[in-house]
Amino acid sequence: MKICIIGAGAMGGLYGARLIRAGRDVTFVDNRQDVVDNINRDGLHLSGVDGEHWIPGPASVDAADFAPADIAFIHTDTNNTGNAALHAQKVLSADGGWAITFQNGIGNVETLQDVLGPARVVGGISYHSAASPAPGHSDHTNAGRTFIGELNGADSGRIRQLNDLLTGAGFDVSVAEDIESVIWSKFVLNCAVNPVSAMTGLRTGEIGASEPARAFQQAILEEVLEVVQARGISLGDTDPRATVEGFTGRLFNRPSMLQHMDAGLATEIDSLNGAVVREGQRLGVDTPFNQALTLLVKARNAQLIQALHGPPIDYQALEASGQADT
Repeated sequence: MKICIIGAGAMGGLYGARLIRAGRDVTFVDNRQDVVDNINRDGLHLSGVDGEHWIPGPASVDAADFAPADIAFIHTDTNNTGNAALHAQKVLSADGGWAITFQNGIGNVETLQDVLGPARVVGGISYHSAASPAPGHSDHTNAGRTFIGELNGADSGRIRQLNDLLTGAGFDVSVAEDIESVIWSKFVLNCAVNPVSAMTGLRTGEIGASEPARAFQQAILEEVLEVVQARGISLGDTDPRATVEGFTGRLFNRPSMLQHMDAGLATEIDSLNGAVVREGQRLGVDTPFNQALTLLVKARNAQLIQALHGPPIDYQALEASGQADT
């Protein structure tokens, strides 16, 4: 069984590294040349919960180099789902190859299905936390559960096979009868935690300890739940308010959006709170807190991208020019 990890960042690195250590045939595809170069030269660097390891595994910027693969794990951020789908199309075997997405946000499944076809995509969600301190390095900060399932709720041989693969690699796996419900439950959690952390700089647990941040988070969460209800989405037996409270009371990870913000990388805000705003507009649900948060994240993100990766701005000259005009 050949597995291709598309997106060799924090989470893709974690899943790929564990599978390789379990004896599986794994390759990595990433658009970033420095990630590919570091993995090919030194191996995938895994640290944190699993200890420290450098794990050999071939990597490329072109998925065609590893075709045909049996399974593609999609671990890119949501800004790159379309590109990931094209990589999956290149690498997957035409004879039964399929993909699973472990991404945050909503809309990823549909994007993959548009390219690969509905029957070649299954759903997944990961509650692990990881960071990528350097290209080709996954630092596993918190262990959690992995959920997988057919999008139509069916019991299938490929899901049973994937369950065995992941369990054998040390993952705590649950096969979900309603994976859409699981995806939306994680979506609610991400909307309530990730952008609040990105804008305040607070770690997950620090949000719960900050009265202003917690009050803002609760306002965000209530709007998200109104949209979920209006759309008719079931969140199963989970209590989303209790889930958010639990995460912000005991975990002190740096959510991926905070990591992206600090690194001057594009965030996933459009597939999280931005999606809440769009769905709210479609369904007639007002979402002023989510709209404001989305705009603030985009503005701050653009500023940091410019500051960290753009040409220097001569603010002194700009101020002088402005004073001269007055």
